[in-house]
Amino acid sequence: MSSFVINTELDNVEKSVTRITMDWEPPIPFVITTQEETTYPLQALPTILQKTVSDYQQYGQQPISLIACGALANVSLSCQSLANVARDHYLISPVSLYFIVLASSGERKSASDNLFSHAARSWEERIRSQRLPMTNAAKVLHRAWKMQCDELTYRLRSGSFSDDYADTREELEELMMHEPEIPLLPTLYFEDVTQEALAHSLAHGWPSASLWSDEAGIIIGSQSMQSNPTRFVALLNRLWDAKLFTTHRKTSDNFVLKNRRLTLNLLSQPILMQQLLGQSQHIARQSGFLPRCLLAYPKSLMGTRLYQEPNDSLSCFSAYHERITSCLSQSEELGIKGCINLPTLVFSPQAKQKWIQFFNHMESGLADNGPWTALKDFVSKAAENSARLAALFHLFEGKVGDISAEHIESAIEIIRWHMHETRRLLATDSSQSEVQDAQKLLNWLMMKDYCTVSVREIQRLSPLRDKSRINKAIDILMDHHVIRETTQGNKTILEINPHCSQ
Repeated sequence: MSSFVINTELDNVEKSVTRITMDWEPPIPFVITTQEETTYPLQALPTILQKTVSDYQQYGQQPISLIACGALANVSLSCQSLANVARDHYLISPVSLYFIVLASSGERKSASDNLFSHAARSWEERIRSQRLPMTNAAKVLHRAWKMQCDELTYRLRSGSFSDDYADTREELEELMMHEPEIPLLPTLYFEDVTQEALAHSLAHGWPSASLWSDEAGIIIGSQSMQSNPTRFVALLNRLWDAKLFTTHRKTSDNFVLKNRRLTLNLLSQPILMQQLLGQSQHIARQSGFLPRCLLAYPKSLMGTRLYQEPNDSLSCFSAYHERITSCLSQSEELGIKGCINLPTLVFSPQAKQKWIQFFNHMESGLADNGPWTALKDFVSKAAENSARLAALFHLFEGKVGDISAEHIESAIEIIRWHMHETRRLLATDSSQSEVQDAQKLLNWLMMKDYCTVSVREIQRLSPLRDKSRINKAIDILMDHHVIRETTQGNKTILEINPHCSQ
């Protein structure tokens, strides 16, 4: 068969797939929420952050919480290599934060992200440009050093009984102690990256970075996340905890991640959160990954955003960018050993009392019939996240000494808001059983990778067994453009929206 025929057939297949996909409307998310979104506590942010977020929102008109989470993620990225935070003598942790914000296409996620990450990206570009000549020169010296080491090693192997064996070994040992250091080029943002590539880059490159995307489908839908989600979330968990992570490979050298820091900031469409909870719920949540994250699902403002000219109030960005740049500049001397010898921030006595009250209040909510019984895993991380956030406020504002009561109170207020968001998204009650059934059926369809399925197959093979529950779940999926009825011969079957698998 000629290449022309093959290419023509491939083109026809591609056009057919495109037509099939275009024939469907995008699925409507049915993220479960149990209550209305509460107002984001903007007043709890430090003054510079509060003014910058508020003034930009008047122009950009995105939801306040979407903007605020992006601003705080940049604060986490810029400050995470500056200190650790201690809740007591034994409970010491990094200050990094993980954010997952759900927002539909068209919410202007990228516009907000571009402005708030501008300072960090500019710093990254400037330092890389300044250091590149030094780095290239250091690589030449390192190659020469490596050649000397190889030559001495060869002499030892080939002449182990020669008279100068001891001198050669001593010379090699001395040389090994003086390996030329190659200045690191900062890489602050990773997006389309596999678990192995992220681990390798952090181990051998800049030790403080972020996994960052304003289209989180690139990460959640990546081959690495799909093929081995356990390994990926294990790495993210270890980096949040700043624990050792050892990589063993058959084809290359093993390496250890130590003294590394990572911020996570994923802006995701709601349908992707369903995918994350669906196909790997036992991994993403039970592994402790999602409980480490601060979740938000802001109410859309689309349809109300009449055009606004930018005004002089956006000059407030200069103070915000200045603080981000200043914090990053304090980490310029980071080397291959990572974030070592960091100072440990502690609470003032008044701040410690505020933190203990919050810890005990959240713990008491886990009792039978308490408000947090369905979110025990998230509650277990809430107090720690409040300590981290308070430390970030302290660092961002350039404070010295202990963390103040004001900062821990502000941090607690924001973490409370995120806990309410988590309950809206994940906690369930009996009135939502039909939506839960629809979600369960969707998860099963995605796991089986069906294109079409009959109702009889669903009744025989799906996790749902009761006929009335199945019918209600199918109705919900049809209402949300996930499936539709069609005929195949004289049989009625259900087609699955191809957008769901993209």
